[in-house]
Amino acid sequence: MKFNKFSLLSLLIILLLVLQGCSSGTSAKSDSKNGAGNYPERDIEIVVGWGAGGGTDTFARSIAKEMSDTLGVNINVVNLPGASGANAGDHTARQPADGYTIWAISSNYPINVARNTTPHDLSKYTAIGRVQQDTMSLQVLKGKKFTDYEDFIKQAKDNPGKISVGGTGAVGFDELVLRQFEEKAGIKLNYISYEDAGEMHAALLGGHIDGMLEEIGPSIAQIEDGSVEMLLAFTDKKLEGFEETPISTEEGIDLTDGQERGLLVHADTPDEIVETLQKALEKAKDSEEYKKYEKDSYLHLRDGWLSGEDFKKNLEKNIKTYQSIVEGL
Repeated sequence: MKFNKFSLLSLLIILLLVLQGCSSGTSAKSDSKNGAGNYPERDIEIVVGWGAGGGTDTFARSIAKEMSDTLGVNINVVNLPGASGANAGDHTARQPADGYTIWAISSNYPINVARNTTPHDLSKYTAIGRVQQDTMSLQVLKGKKFTDYEDFIKQAKDNPGKISVGGTGAVGFDELVLRQFEEKAGIKLNYISYEDAGEMHAALLGGHIDGMLEEIGPSIAQIEDGSVEMLLAFTDKKLEGFEETPISTEEGIDLTDGQERGLLVHADTPDEIVETLQKALEKAKDSEEYKKYEKDSYLHLRDGWLSGEDFKKNLEKNIKTYQSIVEGL
C-alpha cells in the first residue's frame, strides 16, 4: 500500500499530538507528586484536640486568621477534643497528605508519645513550626502561707509530701513539670489534679491547696489585684513587668519548661506545600494582629518561634525527657 504526502503528513501530526499528550500527562503527574500547582485551591482545616476557648484553641484561631490572609483561602478551626489531644492527631494522620489538614499541637503531644497513649509517633508528621512557649510559674496566695520562694522550699523540706500544689490533668504537662521541679529542688510535694484551670483557681483562692502551677495569662487578674503572687517563674530570663519574681535558673533549678504550641502536618505532605505553610506561619506570627493577641495573653514574655526542623528536634528532646519521667512515676 502506498501513502500519499497528505496521508504521511496526517500520520505525523497524529503522532506529535500523541507524544504531546503523553508529555503533558507525565508533567501533570510529576507536578502532583512534587506538590507543585496552585496550592492552596480550597479551604484549609486546622484541627485542635481541645475544646473551644482553651490556650491551644485561641492560638489556632489567632494564627489561622493571619495565615488565611497570606494564603488567600479560608482556614477553618475544628475542635476534636478527647484523649489529651490524641483524637486530633489520629484525624490528621488519617487524612490525605495534601496540606489541607493541619494539627495545632501543645506540649501534650510529646507527653502522649512518651506515655504510649497515641499510635502516631513523630515519624507520622512533619513539623511546620513552633510559635509559642508559654511561661509556667509556681503561684500561691499572697502574704498567706509563704513569705517567699525560699520559705516555700524550707517548708517543703521540713514537711515532705504535705504541701499541696494543683495542676490540670493527671500525668499531663503540669504534673511532669512538678515532678521535675521536685527532683531538681530536692523536695516532695502533693500534686492535686484538676479537670480545668477554673476549678484549680477556685481551689487556690479558697485555700484548699497551697499553690498551683499556672501560666501568667490565665491568672493575671489575680496577680494584678494582689490576691495571688508568683513565687517562681520557670525560665532563664527575667520577665518583663515581673522583674522581682525569682526565676528557676537563678535559684539553681535547671527547668524552663513552658506549654509549647505549634503546627504539624501529615509526614508525606510534599515539600513544596510544607515550605508554603512554613512561610505563611512565620509571616503570621510576625503580623501586627498576632503580636497584639500575644501581648494581651502574656505570651510575648518568651520568644516561642522555632522553624520546622528545629521544632522537630525540640519535640524529639522533649519526648526523651518525658519518657524518663513517666518511667519513674
